[in-house]
Amino acid sequence: MLGVTPVAAAGLLSAGATAHANTPADTAGDTLAARIAEITGRPEFTGAHWGMRFQLAGADPVYSMNPTQQFVAGSAFKVFVAGSAFAALGADRRFLTTVHRTGPVDRGVLKGDLVLVAGGDLMLGPRIQPDGSLALPVPDHTYGNASEPVPGDPLRQLRQLARQVARRGVRHVEGRVLVDASLFRQGTAAIANGGITIPVSPMMINDNIIDVVVTPAGQLGAPGGLRISPDIAFLTVVNETTTVARPTRRLTFTEVSTAPDGSRTVRLTGDVGLGGMSVVAPYYLPDPVRFAEVAFSLALREAGVDVAEAPRTSGGRGWAQVAEYSSPPLTEQVKGMLKVSSNPHTAYWPYLVGAIAGRDPETPKATGERYQREIFEKAGVDPDEPVDEKYTADFFVQFLTYMARQRYFTTYRDAMPIMGRDGSIAHVLPDSPAAGRVFAKTGTASQGQVLNKALAGYVVLPDGRLVVFAQFMNKPVGSLAEAMSLQGVIETAQGEIAAAVYDSLTR
Repeated sequence: MLGVTPVAAAGLLSAGATAHANTPADTAGDTLAARIAEITGRPEFTGAHWGMRFQLAGADPVYSMNPTQQFVAGSAFKVFVAGSAFAALGADRRFLTTVHRTGPVDRGVLKGDLVLVAGGDLMLGPRIQPDGSLALPVPDHTYGNASEPVPGDPLRQLRQLARQVARRGVRHVEGRVLVDASLFRQGTAAIANGGITIPVSPMMINDNIIDVVVTPAGQLGAPGGLRISPDIAFLTVVNETTTVARPTRRLTFTEVSTAPDGSRTVRLTGDVGLGGMSVVAPYYLPDPVRFAEVAFSLALREAGVDVAEAPRTSGGRGWAQVAEYSSPPLTEQVKGMLKVSSNPHTAYWPYLVGAIAGRDPETPKATGERYQREIFEKAGVDPDEPVDEKYTADFFVQFLTYMARQRYFTTYRDAMPIMGRDGSIAHVLPDSPAAGRVFAKTGTASQGQVLNKALAGYVVLPDGRLVVFAQFMNKPVGSLAEAMSLQGVIETAQGEIAAAVYDSLTR
């Protein structure tokens, strides 16, 4: 659930709002309109307001309902962030993480420091599987409602780099292990997850999270069991969780102390349900750079490289590279933001665009946002039209139509969740003829007494034609529990609407 500016239910849709369907045959249009009216008119959507536009690329709308009225898009806006990244950085952009020595190596002894240079790779960690595929389980571990961390080794790439250092003949480091995070000045971002603010650093390992997996005990009142990943003696958790019949308290970390070496002690409170699944409580690292230094030091020792951790001058010999890891291309990097809707990843992209494309390490976010405005202008939409995180269906469709004309479009489209197949809509209508043909970003936002849902992207018809669409819904709710229970119902309904458009154009 993404927290947003409070939304008033009244005024988003006028009482006289109308819907229009246009297809090659009037009968088909009438059938489509009737099908969508049946979906939106179900009892569970009483009091809901809808807006949408489905349009064949380069043609008239197939169906529209209140396309000029504004709705809260939630995470659907991430298609704009991804579009800016594709345009500014290029689909083939790779992010290098390198290791340099600051002094000479004499008979296996490095007379200087080892420096891990952060290149902005957002996928350092377990998401890259040994076969090169991505692990993108839903729900994502960054949200605090997953039952397991991302499968795999959170320090996998650091261990690869450490082995490279060892193969270069380094056996002992007289100096320190340091991280160079000068790609851009570290910032902060609110990620709409329990009011959490995270640092935005060029160095990211395991999404800059330590996963604390809490398993319910076998009896009421007992503390849950804890498992920490990666467990590198960086985080000590004082366990004050409680196993209860019906959890009411969110798992929450409170800082207790910070040791001179940067390691942390925290208190974890909250509830887990008796007989229920484990819950991943994500501890967002307050100092990603120091964590990476500790983690890389551990990886080096495992590779047979001893680290003295003592200050050491380089002797004036300059830096020399001793290891390198190259990320998968941007087309894969953006899937963390699009497929599983990672809010931390989303916060990073304007910084990366500003720092790399804009060559601005000092104010990268502002420069990244300038690139975002520029692509809006190129797409023919007004960058100032959205207000309070609210957009029209027309705005989305115009932007997505522009993206469909770009040479990198196919990879941009494929990075989105695919209905019935993967990402946040893998569970939606997997047996529908439209499954595997709807590529779209979801959005959820709830604050106060209104639940907002969005779905925007593309429908690919069997003959290759492309339908560009955006659809929104908001509905008053009485509680957070009601909002949570409605999410899957609405996601299915929005999938049914996309499938109805697909069916109407393939008959």
